[in-house]
Amino acid sequence: MRKYTIILFAALTLSGMGCKKFLNIVPNDALSGNNFWQTRNDVETFTNGLYASLRRKIGSGFVPAGDLRSSYIATDDSYGTYLSRNDLRGLQASSGQWSGGWSFGSMTRWKPFYDIISSANLLYKQVDAVPSGVLSDADRKRYKAEAVFMRNLCYFFMVRLYGDIPYFTSDPGTNTIPRVPMVQVLNNCIADMEAVKADLPWSYTNPNLIGVRAMRGGAIALEMHMNLWAAGFDVDTNKPGYYNAVKQLGMELDSSKDYGLMAYTVEDNKRLFKGRTRESLFEIYQSFNNGEILSGYANIGFALSHYPLLGQSSFTKSRGYYEKEGLKNIFNDSEPDTRKSLWFENLFANNTSFQFKKFANVYLNGTSIRNDDDLIIFRLSDAYLLTAEALAELGEDDAAKGYLNRVRERAGAQAITSTSENLKDDIYFERVRELIGEGHFYYDLVRTKRILDAEFCKYPITVGAFNAGAWTWPIDASALTDNPAMTLNDYWR
Repeated sequence: MRKYTIILFAALTLSGMGCKKFLNIVPNDALSGNNFWQTRNDVETFTNGLYASLRRKIGSGFVPAGDLRSSYIATDDSYGTYLSRNDLRGLQASSGQWSGGWSFGSMTRWKPFYDIISSANLLYKQVDAVPSGVLSDADRKRYKAEAVFMRNLCYFFMVRLYGDIPYFTSDPGTNTIPRVPMVQVLNNCIADMEAVKADLPWSYTNPNLIGVRAMRGGAIALEMHMNLWAAGFDVDTNKPGYYNAVKQLGMELDSSKDYGLMAYTVEDNKRLFKGRTRESLFEIYQSFNNGEILSGYANIGFALSHYPLLGQSSFTKSRGYYEKEGLKNIFNDSEPDTRKSLWFENLFANNTSFQFKKFANVYLNGTSIRNDDDLIIFRLSDAYLLTAEALAELGEDDAAKGYLNRVRERAGAQAITSTSENLKDDIYFERVRELIGEGHFYYDLVRTKRILDAEFCKYPITVGAFNAGAWTWPIDASALTDNPAMTLNDYWR
């Protein structure tokens, strides 16, 4: 039996977000129901450690990579050029950004994800061994559902990065686990999540937990994303099933009164990205006041903003900018859209006077101004647009436009009236507009195969390269040591 020694940093507690503790868990095969967790606090501390481990894994360049790769972003450093051209070999050979700064090299190492999965499996198993009377039945089910959510979220992230991956939901007892086709992994995760999502609350009475702990809305959003990713890669005859699932999930989410779109005013925009609002479905917590600080590289604003939003008083130009060529495909200069003025300064400048203002919460760290926003993983407008996409694929254009135009109405933009293939493109571009800077751009290109079309990205991938795995990230060779049954992504070898 493989032994796990898990050291988890608990960054969250029910009573306050800033408390930090370390919890050393004895090896898995030495545990019994009588010597593991004895109190509710034991369970809570371990569960908080799962979220803290995820926070550490994606708290650097993980989210920005989804905006930089195959994008229209120009930077003052070569990493932006390599990523926009999908040249990960060049990025790896370049100095600085593979192992430092943005830490893009960490994107190739999946062990931290599997550590979280192993811990989630442990939580799922051992919460049933907590002594009777310590937890209510509802709490016991909720902790198990949180374990499933965290496990499936990690699998979803890895599928988007690597394609086929090893899959297990309990201690596999061996290190020789081969890679499983990613569509199979996703279908396993969808069934897994569907079975327990009703055990998660729609929201929490403690406002500090909203969005940063698993909620039913976050589980639904995760299922929606997994279904649409699977639809992008499964055989055509299976696609309607995925689209219908997303349609039903969108309707289920829409039935809850616990969620709603925030207004797009300056103050409400700041509240939205500071986090824990009615629009949040899942996010990664950050708070300077509570000592929970993400890397400066965790947010794309690090590259696309300058003083007084970021940096020091002498930092008057951004490190990068959205190229005018790409922005013209996203925002029409002559049509109303609150997001143009709310989120950008010098929108079409095509130089480093450009500034991205979407993430506007900051704190003073010595002489430098740093971003203090949460990392929003899923939010309600994202889910609305996924629902619109599925409905359009099903040919239900009027219903699709209903969800699409709810997002546009909030931004003061004109209603979309297109149909058929034009409507599908309009929904895609609305996702680019609405979720710009939140890490969805590249993955939407890949799953919809628009990455193959120069109309949607500056440096498209050829069909042959795509099929060979050019859309994936390399897998670090350490995966072979941990798992001799593994194979790496051939395209990047």
